Amino acid sequence: MGRMDRSLTASALGLDPAAASSLSTVVGFAEPPPAPLGPASEAGPVLDLLGLDGADRADLLALWPDEGWPRAARWLLDACYARVVADVGRPGWVDWPDLVSAADARVRCAPVYAFVAATPALVERHARLGVGRDVTEATLADVGRHVAKNRDMFGHVGLELPVWIALHYRGSLFEAGRLQYEPSRLGPGGAVTWYGADAGQGLPEELREGRPSARLHIPETGPLDPVAVEESLKRGRAVLAAATGGDVPVATCTSWLLDPQLKRYLDPGSNIIAFQDRFTLLDEGAPGDEDVFRFVFRRTRVVPDEVRATTRLERGVLDLLGRGGHWRARTGWLRLP
Repeated sequence: MGRMDRSLTASALGLDPAAASSLSTVVGFAEPPPAPLGPASEAGPVLDLLGLDGADRADLLALWPDEGWPRAARWLLDACYARVVADVGRPGWVDWPDLVSAADARVRCAPVYAFVAATPALVERHARLGVGRDVTEATLADVGRHVAKNRDMFGHVGLELPVWIALHYRGSLFEAGRLQYEPSRLGPGGAVTWYGADAGQGLPEELREGRPSARLHIPETGPLDPVAVEESLKRGRAVLAAATGGDVPVATCTSWLLDPQLKRYLDPGSNIIAFQDRFTLLDEGAPGDEDVFRFVFRRTRVVPDEVRATTRLERGVLDLLGRGGHWRARTGWLRLP
């Protein structure tokens, strides 16, 4: 295909011009080798591992890459796979293409096929590290959840946030029971906050900036049952040791679920409040309204007038906004058992 600038590449892919800048991490792969993607007839076991079923599975099989694919879409698939391979072991957040605006489902699904192609290597890498097979399977099932979420939000097959799934394939995220664990180091970054230099002087060694930690994430797999959370936390330290080769004694979580304002609206014995109470909170955090609408109402924008509240949580979300308040993504920390 040859190297193309981002604007021309976005145009060839049928993307909104505003998405051109998001291609920066793949346009460098001008002539990537073909991703090792087998035929659709042999894809069943991998699609099972990824939790892809129903309409999403049917659409992905019907769209399976072949010689009839547009050249630009095939380049994107191969470039995404090259990005996955290049980033294995790379920590932190790495931008990925924003493909939501693509009308062509093959373009929207190119990262999904790249992840399918990369799955055998991930399974092998987990086994080599000593990560349990059940952890590997749970980690990979997040792909299917996010493809299904894309359909819920936009009405068709695709993957809104390949940037998130890329974490799994880089070896930067592991799902152990109810929670997901991202190996990291203590310190501020993005919405994540940490103690300032003055406060840090009096902290125990394991809480000082730069020390090993895990960022906790909460997959959308049902209630935050306290027993399931506790079991996950007890196992998380061992999973992280296998993944990183070292001890990770502390975990942080940055989420709207840690916003103490929820205590105004939820029962003191609720699962969410029990989860909050595990953490020591830091400062006031970052704006969280958009996160709340994404996870509570499946909306990409804060649109109170367009949603209907049917649960106590949903009513609380809208009540606070109606009073002129705002939700916050708060950071908290805890010691892993």
